[in-house]
This record gives sequence, structure tokens and C-alpha cells, in this order.
Amino acid sequence: MQKKVVQKEENTKSKSAEKQRNKPEFKTLAGLLWLPLMFFYEELLFHLFAFRGMAGEIVYPLLFALAIGTIGSVILTLCPEKVNRVLAIVFSVLSGIWYSAQLVYQHIFKTFLSIYSIGENGADAMEFYEQALRAIGAKILPILLFLLPLIALIVLLVKKWISFPKQNWKVSLGTLGAGVVLYVLFLLVLLIPGKEAHTPYDLYHNEFLMDLSMEKLGVLPSTGKDLKQILFGVEGDGDDVTFIEIPDSTPTPSPTPVPTFTPTPMPTVGPEPTREPDATPTPSPTPTPSPTPTPTPIDTSPNVLDIDFAGLAENESKKKIKNLHNYFANATPTNKNEYTGMFEGYNLIMLTAEGYSQWAVNEEITPTLYKMVHEGFYFENYYTPLWWTSTSDGEFVECTGLIPTGTNSFTKTADNYMPFGFGWIFGELGYSTRAYHNHTYSYYHRDQTHPNMGYDYKGLGNGLTVKKTWPESDLEMMEKTVSEYIGDEKFHTYYMTVSGHMDYNFTGNSMSAKNKSYVSHLDLSDEAKAYLACQKELDFALEYLLAELEAAGVADKTVIVLSGDHYPYGLEKEQIDELAGHEVEGNFELYKSHLVLYCPGMEPITVEKPCSAMDIVPTVLNLFGVEYDSRLFMGQDILSTATPLVMFSNQSYITDKVMYNSKTGEVTKLTDEELPEDYVKTVSSIVKNKFNVSATIITDDYYSYLKKELERLKSE
Repeated sequence: MQKKVVQKEENTKSKSAEKQRNKPEFKTLAGLLWLPLMFFYEELLFHLFAFRGMAGEIVYPLLFALAIGTIGSVILTLCPEKVNRVLAIVFSVLSGIWYSAQLVYQHIFKTFLSIYSIGENGADAMEFYEQALRAIGAKILPILLFLLPLIALIVLLVKKWISFPKQNWKVSLGTLGAGVVLYVLFLLVLLIPGKEAHTPYDLYHNEFLMDLSMEKLGVLPSTGKDLKQILFGVEGDGDDVTFIEIPDSTPTPSPTPVPTFTPTPMPTVGPEPTREPDATPTPSPTPTPSPTPTPTPIDTSPNVLDIDFAGLAENESKKKIKNLHNYFANATPTNKNEYTGMFEGYNLIMLTAEGYSQWAVNEEITPTLYKMVHEGFYFENYYTPLWWTSTSDGEFVECTGLIPTGTNSFTKTADNYMPFGFGWIFGELGYSTRAYHNHTYSYYHRDQTHPNMGYDYKGLGNGLTVKKTWPESDLEMMEKTVSEYIGDEKFHTYYMTVSGHMDYNFTGNSMSAKNKSYVSHLDLSDEAKAYLACQKELDFALEYLLAELEAAGVADKTVIVLSGDHYPYGLEKEQIDELAGHEVEGNFELYKSHLVLYCPGMEPITVEKPCSAMDIVPTVLNLFGVEYDSRLFMGQDILSTATPLVMFSNQSYITDKVMYNSKTGEVTKLTDEELPEDYVKTVSSIVKNKFNVSATIITDDYYSYLKKELERLKSE
């Protein structure tokens, strides 16, 4: 009897112990909550340091962090405890590094890091490890805070206050269910602000814009979207595009006056004859009236090529390409105007200037730049938006008139058919076509992209021998290259400069140190002075170039076009405010700059129309009288009567009527007239269409589908 009682007690204890083992303990529960709480903490921290505040949209990143963290916790229930512990540590390490990397990258480049760009530019980035180390030093506090969960996890594991045991299927399924419920809640909350352009819903389900997505959705969903695009291509590009006109667009008048050129003065042979004071005036004969000359009519026909887009669409089976054919068939071209052919037959020198901005133009410090800005076409409202791969994307926009997609758009086109590259276009017109860069020739794969644009390309290490400093000298690049083309009958030369590159200081920037004496008297911070000092080297390069053109007798037959790649983001906002003399507005004014479009001897012409670097290609083609199809570019001829449209990477935009801020949804009217119905919504759709169309041109090699048509036109 006693034996049975003992056996019964043992059975009861065994069942109790088994029940206790199945009951989640505190440390096991802590293991299940580890990932969601860690992601919640790091999203909160990232938002605080990256955007310097906690806007109402913080709810989306935090809710997504809880959802994805809970779903991810299922992984930590499937394997033996030792494996799960290792996985928890790995997740904590990767998370801390990724959040830290995003913050450091934003500190340097004022945009965020794409996984794609790591593979493409990782090796190149090692050249700038010193800048990365300085940025890490500047962000050491948040980096330590991002790594705090890893330290805490190790302590908790050592103290055995947290565990990650293998769970039965009920616990795993329950954890997954909780994560799914949180994710569904996240999707429902996305609906609260609506589905309009640039809302969290739109950014998550439709248009992926890295910077906006980071701010409104957070690091985790943005990283997921980024990875998805790498694996499966850009979402929503050419699959669903339709042409939409800007509503009630009033044609913008062309700038006046019509430009004239000052002829080279003839030498004076002798003094002008004078009449004796007492001489009797000889009456002049009555002139015979001349017939009033008939003014030559201005050709205002559309700038198009005879491409049968409708026919191409009819015979195309691929949906994306078919949609683009239809899009261009319906797009409205810009027209020729009084400036068409103004520079026909002239030489062309184009420069993308590193870090150049309106604050680099100073009558005292950079007099050549000042002269070229104010004595050529003077663009009062010109912008150079910052894109995702800063310099390379800025260069891409200026050279192609297209909108970058994701990162490294120039690299993505390296194997594409690029018939509208200026190297090809001007080469077919009998010009020599060369391109130069005074830093490492292969950086950003320029050794592939620039020959693909039709250029005979040289850089440091590939035929251009300039002294290897950091950064290298623009003046020395000019001194080593001008003689290679200035004797050609007609030439087009492209330069990508580097002297204006950050960091802006007098210790690590050789160009700033070289030109320090020119700025030492200025009442500015050292960083602001260093910026002007390195831009002085660009000014010296242009001064040398103009002198050589003059000496060769071709100055008045050479057009120089210069734009920056991006604003000087190597300066802190306070230092930019210093240079500007006032607090600079951050969504639009920060990107305002000067475009140089200058030919010695021309009368200055002021252009008030809003415009951007994307408009350079069609504007130059029109000025040079080149036959081109204005529908195929995302920019437009600035000097045409087309309604202006300046687009930024976050799909903010400027027209002749409004400035639209996609971050806040704020609309600033630029006119007293009443806006057409749904004006902002319609223009937002136009901008989104252009982004998607440009993405397909890049990723699907769209121009190659026009190859037969273009070859037919050449043969005719």
C-alpha cells in the first residue's frame, strides 16, 4: 500500500515536472521577446539620431519592428539551444552593424546605404576609409548605443537570465501567429493616412524611395524593399505608366532678349576724320526709302525624330516595353525656338564639377566662375538635386537627361545601348570626343560607362598622368589635356573634376591647403574657407582653359557647360548657412545652384524659369541644332516654352505654380491664380510616371528597342 502511494507521488511529480518544462519560463519568454524588443529599440534610436526627432510616423517603423522581430523569433525556436544562442548573437551583431552603417553613411553622403551599392562600390569606397573613420568618430555615441543590445545579450547569456531552447510546434506556431497579427495590424495602420503618393502606404506597397521610406517606414522595411529590388528588379517601373499632361499649363515664355554676339573688334587704322568748325555743312541727300525687311519666321516645329512609337508598340510583346512605346507616342515634345541652332558647329566642353554649388561662386575668390555664371546664360532658379549615388548619379543625370533608379544607375547602363551619349552624337557630327577624370580611372566603373557614351576616356592610371594627391588638381588636369584636342577642327570634351571633393579642411585636403592663402582673411569657419579654397582650384582650371582657347583663336566658337554633381554635403548645415549668409531652407534651397552655359563674347541672358541638371542634355542639343527626340528625355529644353518641372529624388517637385514637399505634403504656391482641380495630385502622378519610365529605360535597356529605327534614320 505504501509502495503504491510512493509510486503515485512520483508519477505526480513527474507530470508536474513535465508540465513545468512545457510552461514558458521567464528566461524563455525573454528569448522569444529578444528580437522584437531589439528591433523596436534600434528603430527608435535610429529615428532619433537620423531625423533628430520623433514624428508621428514613428509608429510605422516601431510596429513593423515588433512584427518582423516576432516572426523572426520563430527561427530561434526551431534548432537546438546552442544553435539558437549563436543565431541570436549573429542577429544582434548584424543588426547593430547595419543600423550603425546606415547612420554613418547618412552622415557622410546625406542619403542612405543600398545593399546593391555595397557590391558595386565596396572596393572603391576603401579609398575613402579616412573619411569613414572620421564619420564613425562623429557618430560614436549612437554606434555604441546600437551595439548595446549585443553587449546586453552576452551578459544575459552568461548570467543565464535568457535562453533560447528548442520549442515544440505549438510555441513556434503561436509565436508565428502573434507576428502575423502584428504585421496585419501594421498593414491596417498604413491605411490611416490614405493611399496617396508618398504616404506610408504608397511607399510600402508601390513606389520605393529610399530616403522617404527610411523616414516614414524605417530601416527594416526599407532594407527589405531594397533587397527585393536587387533580387526581382525595380517594382512598378514600366508595367503601369500612362502619359499625363500638367493640367492647365500655361506655356512659359522664352527668355529675352534674343542673344547676340559681340564681334571681335577690328583694329583701328587711323583717327576718324573731323570737320573744321567753320565748315558749311553739306546737306545730305534724301535717302531712298528701303522696303521693310520681312522677319525670318522662327521654326517652332517639335523637336522629334521620325520614330513610329505606335507601330513599335503594336509589334511588341513585352509589356514594359510596349507601355513605354505607347507612353512616348503620346508624350508632348518641346518645340524648336529662337535659340535652336544658336551654337551650331561650335565646340563643346562640358564639366561635372565635384561639390560645386552656388556658394562656390564668389567675385573675389573665384572670379572666373563668377564671370562665366553672369556673362553667359544666367539661370536664376537652377537646381542640382542629390541622388542616391551622389557623384555618379549627379554625373549620370547631366550626361543622359534621365532620372537615376536606385543606386549606381550609370553602372547599370554600362552594357546598354546608349545612342544619345554626347560622345556618339557629336562624333557622328565630325567632332573629336574625349572624356577625362583626374582621380582613379575605374572609380564608379567610369572605364566602362564613359566609353559606352562614345568617349575616348582617360583617367588617373589610364593615360592621364597627374600627381596623385587627395584630391587631385583640376588645373593640372587641364594643363595635361587641353593640348590633346584644342587643335582639332571640331571638338567635344567632357570632364569630371575632383578638386572640390570633401573633406573640407586644411590638413587632409591638398587643394584646400594649396589655396589657403586666398581665403585666410575671410570671416568664416575653417570648413567653409576650406570649401572655397578647393573650389579655387576649379577656378584656376577654368581660367587656364579660357586662356588656351583664346590663344588658339577658338574661344568665341567654344561653348562651356558646367554643373555640380551635388551640393557640398561634406559641410554641416551651419557651415552652408555661413556661406549663404542666411539659414538655408532644406528641401529646395539647399539644392539650388548655378549652371554655367557660356560662350566668350555672348550677351548675358537671364533665365528665370525653374530648371535642373536633368534639363542640360535637351537644352544643349537644341542650342547646337542637333536633331533629337525631346520625348525620350525626362528633362526638357530650358529655353523652350514647355512648363517647367524640377524633380527631386524624394519626388518633391517645382513647377511654375507650386513647390511640393513630399516629406510633409506641404504645397507652396508660386502664383496668385487658383490652381486647377487636383493639380498637385496630377503632377505627382506625372513625376511618378517619369521615375518609372526612366527606371525601365535603364534596367530594361529600352533604347536598344529603338536601334533599328535609329539606324534607319541615319541611313536616310
